[in-house]
Amino acid sequence: MLLFEHILQNDTSLAVWKIEETEEELLSLFHESRELYAKEICSISNAHRRIEYLTVRALLLHLTHREPEIEHTDEGKPFLKDSSLHISISHTNQYVSVIMCPTHIVGIDIEMKKEKIFRVKDKFLSPKETIDETRALESLLLHWCAKETIFKLSDLPLPEFSEDIIVKKFLVQNNYGKMEAYDTKQNRSYHLHYEIYNDFVLVYG
Repeated sequence: MLLFEHILQNDTSLAVWKIEETEEELLSLFHESRELYAKEICSISNAHRRIEYLTVRALLLHLTHREPEIEHTDEGKPFLKDSSLHISISHTNQYVSVIMCPTHIVGIDIEMKKEKIFRVKDKFLSPKETIDETRALESLLLHWCAKETIFKLSDLPLPEFSEDIIVKKFLVQNNYGKMEAYDTKQNRSYHLHYEIYNDFVLVYG
């Protein structure tokens, strides 16, 4: 089901869906593309991946009131075949998020709150970066999501997160806020937004 939708600046829309439906229930939402989607998910062996595939398209249907075709770049970044909108997609466990904008490139990342992020922090965190120890789990997840979001916003190949993208120090003072990160390869700063919920965190720009 649709969890929430935000209307942001520059006619940008963002939505998050909590997966509770079956494949059949999701397929029933479509008309023009139902047979196409049913055929395409047959090639996906993982049942959860099939659900994610359909949920992304359900979110786009909700946001655009049509059933646009999604294609992917060589780097795996999604785009609409008709080029009518810039889009970015992210999913984690039972949640799927989509952001879209007619005029600007967009990026989004969503991650479940899981302690395993502590085990891999050295793979994406630079010694130059500082974690807010008062909310360490959320702070680490926001650093990871910020780097994923910047990768989606940039036109570079997959970066080395611990070296190529540096998140500037910030405190997680509430569940909605802003953060800034720096792409060392492009010499470019990015201003991002974050949101924290009971089960997940969300970063977009």
